[in-house]
Amino acid sequence: MDVRGNPGGLLTAVEGILKNFIPKDMPYVQIENPNGKVSKSYSNLDEKKPYPISVLINEGSASASEILAVAMKEVGYNIVGTKSFGKGTVQQALPLGDGSRLKLTFFKWLSPKGTWIHEKGVKPTVKAEQPTYYFSNPIQLDKPLTYNDTGDKVKNIQIMLEGLGYDPERTDGYFNKATEATVKSFQAEHDLEATGKVDEKTAGLIETKIVEKVRDGEDDRQLEKH
Repeated sequence: MDVRGNPGGLLTAVEGILKNFIPKDMPYVQIENPNGKVSKSYSNLDEKKPYPISVLINEGSASASEILAVAMKEVGYNIVGTKSFGKGTVQQALPLGDGSRLKLTFFKWLSPKGTWIHEKGVKPTVKAEQPTYYFSNPIQLDKPLTYNDTGDKVKNIQIMLEGLGYDPERTDGYFNKATEATVKSFQAEHDLEATGKVDEKTAGLIETKIVEKVRDGEDDRQLEKH
């Protein structure tokens, strides 16, 4: 069950999922009102599934995704990835006359065992971090990056090139001769003029190749660990 990058959704939706996995001897979620009164929700399931199930989470998993993850964790299923966001409140949308909506927070949700994960997150049972290039940023250039340049944009390019299997020798944001040579290699292999300078065309292609590699999932360490 992959809820990485899932910011959550309707409480009723995650309840519909958990009813199929959390046995009836423990609540799959608890809701606490402003007065401290707690209501517990139970399934009709006799026992947990007889086969292993893993839930994949990361820092982008929040709210309803965390309701799912912590419930599965506390009943004994594996949680793989990195610590989740940490949103333990329930919001209700109030329609306004102009068509907009105001979100109000009156309740907080608790895990089956009564834990409130707000601002703490759900910790995985199996920690697995993704390669650095998974967190590289879109490239926007005011001018080409060249030898002796420094900064976060250079670092971002170096991380992407390393993720694509090249060896810039460093990923600290200094555009040295090795980085220049690596850029030339990339350009030559992709039918670009091998200048060693990262212009918009080169940067755009590097970014495209990284996005393709992430989507292919060939280095998805979290999926491998499940």
